[in-house]
Amino acid sequence: MSSPVSRRLTQAMAAEVQNFIYRPRLTQEIASSFDHVVDINQAHTIMLAEQRIIAAATAASLAQALISIERDGAASVHADPAREDVHFNFEAALIERTSPQIGGGLHVGRSRNDMGATIDRMRARAACLELRAELNRVRTVLLQQAQLHADTVMSGYTHLRPAQPVTFGFYLLGIAGALQRDYRRLCNAYETINMSPMGAAALAGTSFAIDRERVAALLGFQSLVEHAQDAVASRDFLLELGSACVTLGITWSRLAQDLYVWSTDEFGLVAFSDQVSGSSSIMPQKKNPVVMEFLKATGAENIGSLVATLSMMRASHFTNSIDAVRSSTAGVWQLLDTTYRSLAITRVMLDSCRPDRERMLQQARSNFSTITDVADLLVKQCELAFREAHHVAGTAVRIALERGLDASQIGAEILENAAEIALGRKLAIPADLTSSCSDPNASIRQRKSRGAASPSEIARMQLAAADALARDDGQLQSQTRALEDARGRLKQAIQALALRS
Repeated sequence: MSSPVSRRLTQAMAAEVQNFIYRPRLTQEIASSFDHVVDINQAHTIMLAEQRIIAAATAASLAQALISIERDGAASVHADPAREDVHFNFEAALIERTSPQIGGGLHVGRSRNDMGATIDRMRARAACLELRAELNRVRTVLLQQAQLHADTVMSGYTHLRPAQPVTFGFYLLGIAGALQRDYRRLCNAYETINMSPMGAAALAGTSFAIDRERVAALLGFQSLVEHAQDAVASRDFLLELGSACVTLGITWSRLAQDLYVWSTDEFGLVAFSDQVSGSSSIMPQKKNPVVMEFLKATGAENIGSLVATLSMMRASHFTNSIDAVRSSTAGVWQLLDTTYRSLAITRVMLDSCRPDRERMLQQARSNFSTITDVADLLVKQCELAFREAHHVAGTAVRIALERGLDASQIGAEILENAAEIALGRKLAIPADLTSSCSDPNASIRQRKSRGAASPSEIARMQLAAADALARDDGQLQSQTRALEDARGRLKQAIQALALRS
């Protein structure tokens, strides 16, 4: 018994090869790529007819069969691993509905290689649009929370230690800025993805007078991957998209890490609804932060998937091969799915996050996060060099800690004592200096530099972030409509071709 797809092979494929190489991939390919395979076959048929490479009657028969396969769905394509992949199995289904001459004639001027590259780009293009849509939903919730908590005072942290007063809304706007850049990276990846390899054939083009631009337009691509070997050999667009998702995963993971710590009893700064919490099988009191643990884990999983892809692709030849364009890319498809699920979880987590305003404010008042303002005012009012002021303020903190006092209890007497210790002289410090510096709200209001935590800057950045989100949504909708319109034209053209019998 010989191969059902090649007379070059005189033996049937070994069962192990079928079951361990082709069967798992084939099942996945038919499920994920059926619509793309249909569209590619329809576009190729239309082009061959327009170029008069196939007869009008043949084109009409092909169009009718392709429409019927599309109507019957993926189940109409039998998954036979002896036929290797989705392309040969689809061709077999097409031959069953036409004839070996008609169905077997569609493959003129093309190869599985350019078809496979095109399917990968169509899958990646759709995934990229879905990810951008979900990311914008995350950004929407994030900006809503940022606006709601623009005046919720808390301590900002460096090295996980209180640093300077900010607001929870200010913190969330920082995350929004990072996600805006993550979105832009996905947009850049989309531009790289949306290029058609069809017409490259195996790697050297074809002798038939095909119209590559026509097929690209029917499939909604903006341009061609012009060089034929590059078209079939390269999956760098998946590396670019995967890299953008890994960077995005680092953003959501760092957000989750902050909220994870802040939600502990020891910090007690934020809480989450029961909807996003887990429990314990033995400890009745437990409310476990499963969503944050999930997000930290998936950020790491994505890194592993990308590294596996890079490692495998690195050692492949610059042409079509299983390791170069199939096995190596499996991790990216998993990565894209993980990214979508993680974005949905991030959105739910943000929506259910509730800061403890009183505890945040109390900690900001007592944990010395306002002491930088003391140093700043010593510079302004006592004409000290900043390093001198820094030494005086730091000494005052040490004295307060030794006396068991918090930041709100540092007065002029402690500062004068600190000046004598640090500088060897008193400073005639105004009595009202420390009262203004121990107020976190006053500290925040004083920060007027661009991008600072002051109310005016928070409001300005909130508006700018909302405008950017609106522009991004508009671009996303435009690109989505462009694909839908192109597919609509494809379906109209194939229907018209089917009626020419």
